[in-house]
Amino acid sequence: MKNALELIKTEIRDLLPYKVDDTCCAIKLDANENPYPLPDDLKDKVSKALNEVSLNRYPDPYAGELKGLISRWLSVPEEFLMLGNGSDELIQAILIATSWGSPTVVVPSPTFSMYKITGLAVGHRIVEIPLDESFDIDPAAIIDACRKERAKVVFLSTPNNPTGNRFSDDKVLEVVKGAQALVVIDEAYGDFSGKTLVPYLKENMNLIILRTLSKIGLAGLRVGIMAANPDLLNELDKVRLPYNINSLSQAVAAVVLNNMDAIDGQIGAITSERQRLYRALKGLDGVTPYPSDANFILFKVRDADDLHKRLVENGILIRNLNRPGRLENCMRVTIGNPEENHAFLVAMKKLLS
Repeated sequence: MKNALELIKTEIRDLLPYKVDDTCCAIKLDANENPYPLPDDLKDKVSKALNEVSLNRYPDPYAGELKGLISRWLSVPEEFLMLGNGSDELIQAILIATSWGSPTVVVPSPTFSMYKITGLAVGHRIVEIPLDESFDIDPAAIIDACRKERAKVVFLSTPNNPTGNRFSDDKVLEVVKGAQALVVIDEAYGDFSGKTLVPYLKENMNLIILRTLSKIGLAGLRVGIMAANPDLLNELDKVRLPYNINSLSQAVAAVVLNNMDAIDGQIGAITSERQRLYRALKGLDGVTPYPSDANFILFKVRDADDLHKRLVENGILIRNLNRPGRLENCMRVTIGNPEENHAFLVAMKKLLS
């Protein structure tokens, strides 16, 4: 045929893909990763577990052992859990399952871009509701949009990426009660806030909570977690791909979840460094940092494009979020280890002077 691209639906061809910056820098503070490797004794346990994996066999299709460990970790009954190849797969499953009729998704703005990208890819319309001046949600506007558009899904990332703040629990629960839609609370960064809406799951059938192992130090495993009413999960499970959590990821995650003291210590170090980095950024001329409950800090400068370019020239990669609107001249820096954070601050002082 003349043009095979004509077989791809227009919504896909019109999409702007999620961009991962692969710029090579000595200090990488752009991807919201845990900067600390696993301790050596835990690495030894991981190596032993990997040696026992039968690579010629398919993985446990339901990741039963891992699900049991996650159940205890999050204090969520196993029947309320479904695992995915990263939270992205679970977001996709929710959107595929609700992509009938004239589907609409409501999201705050700004927020994690994959809600919009994946929604458009599977046929949803996207309605964006701006956050207020404190980067909090407007529940009345969200509920109103859900009713007018007959929205099937609302996504709320809390702590929110890229703003870093948790939305008001009262406002979130107001949306859960009033939206007449599935309300997906993405708590990818919840470990750094120490707060969760998990206790509200049993009384709200339309509430879905997403968690992940990626942000706490296991980004390479791609293990996402969905917690929701078992009847709802039974339906969403029908669009989950078989054997979606590979054997190596199951084995490594199980070892780490059985040894969480090391990870908890790293989370404590990250939150402590977050406070130090926030105070330091606040003291820099021309820099406005925003309070964060996550493992990153959003801040505003006079010229984000120029500063980003010069930071890269100095071997430091952070996320440039500059675009018209609330994120104009905004940048996002992941909390690194003390040495990385020190190098970032030294570079910032030099480049802004």
